[in-house]
Amino acid sequence: MLVRMNNVEVEGLAQYAKQESVIGPVGGQIASFEWVFSPRCPDGRPCPLFDRVTGDVDPAIARYWEEHYDIAGLLERHWPEIGSDLRGKIHLTVGTWDTFHLDQPARKLQAVLEKLGAQAHFTFVPERDHMNLYGGGLDEQIAREMYQVARPQASPPTP
Repeated sequence: MLVRMNNVEVEGLAQYAKQESVIGPVGGQIASFEWVFSPRCPDGRPCPLFDRVTGDVDPAIARYWEEHYDIAGLLERHWPEIGSDLRGKIHLTVGTWDTFHLDQPARKLQAVLEKLGAQAHFTFVPERDHMNLYGGGLDEQIAREMYQVARPQASPPTP
């Protein structure tokens, strides 16, 4: 499943892709990912990650996405060169019910960074998703924490 609401699975990738195919080759979420992450085909358009009719994944395109954009993999491969600049500076907040299951790759990233000794900080906000993550004062808390890092000697402004 691709989409969940209130921790209930509501839509799979096949259904999502079919809806997007009605829009056409541009404008949808999956197409936007391909425009950003895919290499270009001979016609200049992004190579599709998968066939919208059959669902078959193009392994070369999937490999390209992973090699170039998998954050956990990139950090793991390049940690010897960049680790000293990033140690203690990575902070990630995600809801445990993220609409697009982003809590799952966040846990993968957390495991990789723990293995690397990155001193990263992960916050998994219970029962929050893509749409309601920042309710309940979380946005103010993040702003205060960022202000403390940026200006440790100053008092943060009041909202």
